[in-house]
Amino acid sequence: MTVPAALTRATTGEERKRAAEETDSTNSCVDASPGLPGRREEQRCDRAGLAKHAFKSRLARADTTRVPTDGAEATRVRVNSGSAIPPTEGFPRADSEGRVPLTLVTPAEAVPEGTSGRRSRLKTASIDAFSLLLAGGAAVLLTVGPLSGLGPDHHLAGQPVMFGLLFASLAAAVWGQVSFHYRGSTYMFSLAEVPLLLGLVFASPPVLVISYVAALVAVFGLVRRQAPSKLLFNAASGAFASAVAATVFRQLLETHSPVSPFGWVAGAAALAVFTLAATEAVRLVLRLNGQKAHREFMTEVLLFMASIGLAFVVLDAAWWDPWSTLPLVLVAALIVFAYRGYTRLSLRFGALQRLYDFSRSLGDADLEPAGTSWAVLEQIRTVMRARRSELILAEASGIPRRISLDPVADPTVEPLVLDESSIVTQAMLNGAAVLHGRQRGATDTGSRDSILGDFREALVAPLLDGDTVVGALVALDREEELDPFDTEDLRLFEALAVHAGSSLDRARLIEELHFEVDSKSHQATHDTLTGLPNRTLFLSRAQSALSDGRGMAIALLDLDRFKDVNDTLGHAVGDRLLCEVSERLVHVVSGRATVARLGGDEFALVLPEITAADGAIAILRELNAELSKPIEIDSLTFAVTASAGLALAPEHGENVTLLLQRADIAMYLAKERRSGIELYSVGRDQSMQRKLMLGGLLVHALETGNELSLKYQPIADLGSGQVVRVEALARWHHPVHGWIPTPEFIEIAEQMGIIGKITEFVLTEACARLAEWRRAGLQIGLAVNLSGRDLSDEHLIDRVAQHLRANGLPAQTLTLELTETEVMADLGHAGKVLNELADLGIGIAVDDYGTGYSSLAYLHRLPVKELKIDRSFVTNLAEDPSNAIIVRSSITMAHSLGLGVVAEGAEDEVTCKMLADAGCDLVQGYYLSRPQEPARLRNWLLGGASLELSSSLTAVHKLRSVVNSRGQGSNNGGPRPLIN
Repeated sequence: MTVPAALTRATTGEERKRAAEETDSTNSCVDASPGLPGRREEQRCDRAGLAKHAFKSRLARADTTRVPTDGAEATRVRVNSGSAIPPTEGFPRADSEGRVPLTLVTPAEAVPEGTSGRRSRLKTASIDAFSLLLAGGAAVLLTVGPLSGLGPDHHLAGQPVMFGLLFASLAAAVWGQVSFHYRGSTYMFSLAEVPLLLGLVFASPPVLVISYVAALVAVFGLVRRQAPSKLLFNAASGAFASAVAATVFRQLLETHSPVSPFGWVAGAAALAVFTLAATEAVRLVLRLNGQKAHREFMTEVLLFMASIGLAFVVLDAAWWDPWSTLPLVLVAALIVFAYRGYTRLSLRFGALQRLYDFSRSLGDADLEPAGTSWAVLEQIRTVMRARRSELILAEASGIPRRISLDPVADPTVEPLVLDESSIVTQAMLNGAAVLHGRQRGATDTGSRDSILGDFREALVAPLLDGDTVVGALVALDREEELDPFDTEDLRLFEALAVHAGSSLDRARLIEELHFEVDSKSHQATHDTLTGLPNRTLFLSRAQSALSDGRGMAIALLDLDRFKDVNDTLGHAVGDRLLCEVSERLVHVVSGRATVARLGGDEFALVLPEITAADGAIAILRELNAELSKPIEIDSLTFAVTASAGLALAPEHGENVTLLLQRADIAMYLAKERRSGIELYSVGRDQSMQRKLMLGGLLVHALETGNELSLKYQPIADLGSGQVVRVEALARWHHPVHGWIPTPEFIEIAEQMGIIGKITEFVLTEACARLAEWRRAGLQIGLAVNLSGRDLSDEHLIDRVAQHLRANGLPAQTLTLELTETEVMADLGHAGKVLNELADLGIGIAVDDYGTGYSSLAYLHRLPVKELKIDRSFVTNLAEDPSNAIIVRSSITMAHSLGLGVVAEGAEDEVTCKMLADAGCDLVQGYYLSRPQEPARLRNWLLGGASLELSSSLTAVHKLRSVVNSRGQGSNNGGPRPLIN
């Protein structure tokens, strides 16, 4: 006869997860006897509930925990997988031996059981009651039921002998079970069905039940030292199942022979009922414990049929010749022990394959740190056949934290305190891997750790970064049907930790590289001061908005008088002001536009989906209103205004560069008009385009020197009529555009910053020409105009002195003229430069006096020798009494300060006569002479030209028609006729 082999199956991680979803597991779970025929639904205490309870208890211990470094408090939080814990500086580095000098805290006190504990006790009590019910059922069947008083069906030996044989064989079968893995599940295979079927035939029912219960108690109670509740259930369920099997066997067999076909049917039915009873008892206990058991019927049927066949072979041999079973038993024992040895050897040699698979899996894992962490933990569970895996990270730059992966709970990341009593902390301090947990035959009540919580066994290995301990790797609770962790597993785990540390280091390196790339990309496209997009990103977003085809606008904003803030309060305050302005701009647009800083105090906006100017102007008005609100910086209150220019697409341009240029034109128009906001106009653009065109041509003219020239206008003394000096006036004649007005190209030169080159050209040409005239006998002086920008040239004084020396000219022959506006723009600096020039003997004159906003009270502080009254007051002197009053009073005040007066714009004799009567010193104007070419002026002066006024105004018109005896005419820009 053959006896069906018992099989058991460990639930997979998915089954545990489904079980945990229904209710918490407790320590009251029981183990179905490994010797029970049929499928083992769940033969170990599932501690998922305790793990959850411990996790909740740890969270409930304190709202905050003290970080063991600088005392900063870190809130205990539970976050989703992949969430990051904010770093905290100050975590100590490892010493020379790679140990971390941790500041440790004392263990936290235990948390009361509470509701979870009461639920656990209730489940335990219900399971114990069920176990007693099963034991009572077995007793009823044996004493008052159909098994009462029955002896063995067939006599083989005395019942005491049969008890010994059954006890020994059943105990050996239960203890010597073999595990194998199939499709991710672990199955337990034993030969318990063989002695069970022999007991049904050759032993009385009480002897069979008692011997089976005794075998279970011996193996589970004495060898494996199960908890009392588990041992009670295993013994009771075994007694009930064997009693039911004996009842079915006797009822079906009746008078038939056990080795007949009818007897085989009865035996198979008895074993099937035995398996069903044991299985359903386990399933009911799992349900009481809040778990579910998963069944694979096809696998169970195949193994059950194989078990029946083996059991009937042994029964037939024992029926005909009991000694013939001995070879079968020996062969079976050899097969079992050989396979167990093969399994252990396979596990040992499989470590290398598992290590290879582990490294390959991590190589294919996500290179992000979070993804790598979860991949490491998942592989640790798979390779070490552990129920839980945890990663403890304690880098120097962050709060210690734990990443936990448990199939019956959600993956978590939480901060923690490194308790000195924890095996994790001890492993990190010692820098060596440790094994902690159950031994063969030890009790399975488990341990508790302040960091890891409840566990039966654990492997802990430190993670090293060079010689520095940066964390620990933990594997917890190997599946119970497997051998406990041993030293071979510890060595494998150490190797896994080395590979895991390398993978985590690689992930951190990749993260740092990504961060560096992102940082450089951000720096390349954003302003370093304000964080706003820079010109590059602005152009990109403007192009995207333009390509969208739904209309867009570009606006340029420039802060008014921002230079005054930098010059007065310094760039630090200016930078803070720019940051505040940036924040206000971003706040106002609120996603309606892209705000960029192009440089300095210039900001730009991309306004998408703008089809009319009104919408864009409304936004710009909001910006101006927000900027006009007071800004407080260092107890200073700033009132900021800005000028904005606006250009729309497509009416003002179909490319970003053109739109930006035209918005810039509109912005400068807003500054000039002080209007705040201006929309681009074609007329203004033409003016700007002319300026840009002339600017480029002017640079070329200065480089070649062929287009610029000088004309000279005489200045005469009103008392003697003699020409005392000439003023050098720059002229520009372009071969295509003709004569360019002097004020126009001088303004362009000042804006472009090339006015110094024009001044240098005038000084070079005029000084050389004056030296030539003086050598010809003309004892006259020279007047040259300076720009206010020339005063900022630190080499101006040296260059002027060099020109005088190079041409042999006395300093007194040169007069430099500046407008009063340019002098008053920076009175202190201008005074310093002018004093140095005056110390050389050079004359200083204020040009265009009367058009500025200064007064003579300031001019007396400067080394000024002359005032040149502006032509706007002189030209219509005879017709405008108010101008006559201004001119006369200005002459009187200048003389009172010891200054000479030059009147420019004297166009007729009446004006000259009135200036003479008012006491004016010198006169310049068309009545004396227009500006002339150098050669013509030389001849005119050598001919004795001078200024003469008639004795009576009635003769003025007559005298104007008299041609000078020297033949000087007034045609073609030459000098007017003079009176001899």
